[in-house]
Amino acid sequence: MSILNRRALMSGLTAAGAALTLPALARTTPHWTPSWYAAPEPSGNKAQAQDLTLRQIVRLSAGGNAVRIRLSNAYGDTPLRIDALRVAHRLSGARIDHQSDRAATFDGQTAVMIPPGAYVLSDPMTLTVAAHSDLAVSLYVKGPAPLTTLHEIQRSALYVANGQQTAAAELPTAKTDIGIGNAFPWVSGVEVATPNTQALVAFGDSITDGYGITPDQGRTWPDVLSQRLSAARIPLSVVNAGISGNRLLNHGTWARFGSGALARFDRDVLAQPNVAAVALLIGINDLGHAGGPDSAGYAPLDDLKMGLSQIAARAQAHGIRTYAGTLTPFKGTAFKDYYSDEKETRRVALNAWLRGTDVFDGLFDFDKALEDPARPGWLLPGLGMADNLHPNDAGAAKMAQSIPLDSFGWARKA
Repeated sequence: MSILNRRALMSGLTAAGAALTLPALARTTPHWTPSWYAAPEPSGNKAQAQDLTLRQIVRLSAGGNAVRIRLSNAYGDTPLRIDALRVAHRLSGARIDHQSDRAATFDGQTAVMIPPGAYVLSDPMTLTVAAHSDLAVSLYVKGPAPLTTLHEIQRSALYVANGQQTAAAELPTAKTDIGIGNAFPWVSGVEVATPNTQALVAFGDSITDGYGITPDQGRTWPDVLSQRLSAARIPLSVVNAGISGNRLLNHGTWARFGSGALARFDRDVLAQPNVAAVALLIGINDLGHAGGPDSAGYAPLDDLKMGLSQIAARAQAHGIRTYAGTLTPFKGTAFKDYYSDEKETRRVALNAWLRGTDVFDGLFDFDKALEDPARPGWLLPGLGMADNLHPNDAGAAKMAQSIPLDSFGWARKA
């Protein structure tokens, strides 16, 4: 792209020179902030999409006057072609507000080829979006396109139809199963142009990602925290970088559990724009997905401390505040061999260290919020799923409510 066209895009013009109305962006470089995120994972299957429209619903944390979409081919081993992409306000289900419909371009082109392992950002699109609103991201692939990069936990909804229907006001769901269950393929982020809001990244495993939480209702603990921050007029966008089954030190025991937190931290936190803080809740799978001290993947207590300290050091080197969450109770979990008394001893010791260390900028005591005082190590009745590991909707809300909002006083002054 020529320098002239790059300047045109930044001032609110398309590569062809057609004027867009970007009043807030025309005078200055946009201040982009993540408003929704889904950490890419490898799918571990051989499913493909061909001649399909996929309408993915994402719930934004922050509002703004323009948006851009981040796409990922992180785990593809061949180029991925997206033939069309559009965004619009969602009305309900798969229905969109047609007046808000916008076609995305990539360097002025309506289609984009994403190399293996790469990401792309769309050009800015003028569209006013509100905090906590739903955005429909509709993409079309002529294909065949391997569904190798996705995000397994579907926090909102995915609608799939045959043919090129990205601009359809009502999307008929002609297909309900394309071989990836309820996963979100390829769309990894939505950024908004907003002058005064920074981002807080919730970085963790399935408890953060929202396993078992009612989808499409904004009920994960990062969602509820975002709502609390908005109500308190604290300008922080909360984006969810959780991956179900994720571990701190080692890659997932299954491919879909993703790269270990230490390995993916740069991609999922440091590479995002305008991140001011990160909330860490990671480590329970380092305990549960390994056996005793001689087993593969065993994580000694000192190694867990080291891993968390490394994340804090890397974040703080980039001026990012780091908040640590204590590991939540998991006695009685239904997953075979996941719990043992030795693992509980390490969990309790790690939480004691987290409460006493000055490595982090703050502590979110999720363990205290969820633990049954009458039965130490167990989730409070009514706050957990039947597996005795994952918080339910009420438990996720309790986690978010336990976070002291005065931890973010600095954000009011930023």
